[in-house]
Amino acid sequence: MKRFYIYLIFFFNITIFTNAQVINLSSQDLVSMSLEELMNIKVSVSSVLGEEIFDTPSSVTIIDRSSIEKYNYSTVAEALQTVPGFEVLQTIIDRNVSTARGILQNFYANKVLILIDNIATWQPIYGEGYLERISINDVERIEVLKGPASVRYGSNAYTGVVNIILRKDKKNSVKGFGTVGISNIASAGISANYSLKDIKLFTSFNMESNEGELYSLKSAEGREFYDEKTYMYSNSTDLKNFNFIADYVNHSIHFNWFHYQHSFRGAHPSYISGGGQMVDNHGFLFNYKYNKKILDNFDVIGKVTYDYFKREFPLSIDKTNLVRLSGNRINSEVDFNYMLNNLNFEFGLDGDLRRSGGHETRNGVTDKLISSNLKNDENIFEWSAFTRLRYNYKNLSVLAGERYTNNKNFGDNVSAIISGVYSINYMHSLKLIYAESFRVPTMFELYFEHPTVVGNKNLEPETSTSYEAAYLFGSSNFFIQVLGYYASYENLIQRVAISSNQPNEYRNFSSFDGYGAEVEIKYDDPKVISGYLNYNYLAGDDEAEENNYRFVPDHTLSFGLSKNIKTLFISVNGKVISKVEGHLNKIDPQVELNLNLGYNQSLGKIKMRHIFSVKNITNNKMYIPEYIRQTPNINQLETADIGTSFIYSMFFEF
Repeated sequence: MKRFYIYLIFFFNITIFTNAQVINLSSQDLVSMSLEELMNIKVSVSSVLGEEIFDTPSSVTIIDRSSIEKYNYSTVAEALQTVPGFEVLQTIIDRNVSTARGILQNFYANKVLILIDNIATWQPIYGEGYLERISINDVERIEVLKGPASVRYGSNAYTGVVNIILRKDKKNSVKGFGTVGISNIASAGISANYSLKDIKLFTSFNMESNEGELYSLKSAEGREFYDEKTYMYSNSTDLKNFNFIADYVNHSIHFNWFHYQHSFRGAHPSYISGGGQMVDNHGFLFNYKYNKKILDNFDVIGKVTYDYFKREFPLSIDKTNLVRLSGNRINSEVDFNYMLNNLNFEFGLDGDLRRSGGHETRNGVTDKLISSNLKNDENIFEWSAFTRLRYNYKNLSVLAGERYTNNKNFGDNVSAIISGVYSINYMHSLKLIYAESFRVPTMFELYFEHPTVVGNKNLEPETSTSYEAAYLFGSSNFFIQVLGYYASYENLIQRVAISSNQPNEYRNFSSFDGYGAEVEIKYDDPKVISGYLNYNYLAGDDEAEENNYRFVPDHTLSFGLSKNIKTLFISVNGKVISKVEGHLNKIDPQVELNLNLGYNQSLGKIKMRHIFSVKNITNNKMYIPEYIRQTPNINQLETADIGTSFIYSMFFEF
């Protein structure tokens, strides 16, 4: 509760400050982009220079600022769960594990690449990217590319890419928000844009706290874990993040810092293995970019990035055993884009150095080293070159691309993409896509050595191949995207139990196939009603052997409706998940429903928005299978275990 009051005081201080500074600042509408304008946005996640969604050589979904505000998404993870073919799951240790097209992550989120303003961010020990680096209130839009993307982004874009674009206004502006709720939910943040001639600045700071309600965590048979009479657990988080972006003519500097703490169930889970304690994650990202148009039809983009991460979490209730690890990446990239009549040529070079700061077990009281868990680990250097050639002829656009990668440990890899886009007219578009991807094993999967888990230096990179067909239709207030795909996966890396007296080991699994269909429908008419309906069907052939698709629901439906009534608005959104197989028992179909009531207000030049939200009206746990450890007493994990939440949010802009 102490953090709750601190955040509340912080928020009201911001409000007082902004009320004193409104003179001579121009206002902007909080929600101003129509669906038609959204379809004309240059999407940057699938190409160097950006293309409209109808022309992208990949299947892309956009979550725009208008949708974020209509449905009052509280996090990037919550917004992403509305995308067909995309899920954000949990493991015993981690939260917000991004998953695309049903390919389950292991303990860590390393198969979907996370970008911030087109800057790749992930740490080399586990290979994870973190959605918590960015507050949803700093987001202009989220671009989601589903399917293989290694030709454009290399190793970690195995099943998809999430590109988070920040709210960098052209005009001077200040934005802020504050949120309070039951149970023990509080957040606050402020951001500012400033422009003067060729200088553009953006900065933001956000913090949030959620002290979840205690509940009894029990096994599939109804017994408490590990003979502990009562295992009371709560999902609690404490998050802070900061951004600073400076643009001057052709130069850009981007800095991101985050500190994210969250409770976890324990390594078993149990109190004795650290259950209920906090995992501490923090890191920072620094990027310099140079963008120069040398000729009218020739662009050069250069980037240098330093990405640092550190984590600490306990393995015992008294913290006499804790894990501490760190790592960093240094990346350099240069991209060239040349356009000549109907021909567009892209070429890029990339170098990536991954360095370990160690993975250690220490005494949390004395800080004495107990063991070093990465054995014979080495820095990993990888370089690659890619090229993509696109030819436009009347209504037809054909793209062919290839990336060559040389990895210190795994030698050469070549991934390819071939894509055709046919524009029937300005409202209809057809796409055919063939794409390949790969992911090299992480340092943890290669070098880890512990009595419970060991790495495997003989692992092979994961590879995949996808065939996809899509149809898009768009008008001034209606958009639909329908697609089907067939994908083949080889050498998927999983942690497996060898025997009861041996540690688990990372191994490659044999190939398996999956297929699915995704439907995305949007309608936007502010005078009548706005809404979306997204459906995902997914199946595969591995139920008896590979332990992937049998833990993934076949059907998922997400939906939303919003209505403006003068200065008032109301919205409802939710999700329906079909039954799915757990490790021990079936998990029944589930429904989650959220309600938002809002009021827009103007105080001079200040635009304000008040929202009262009821999250998880149905009070469902929203279970997911515990597909990783598959121990005899765990069938499922709760992802909405704080029950129904009542939240008041206030946003302002001037």
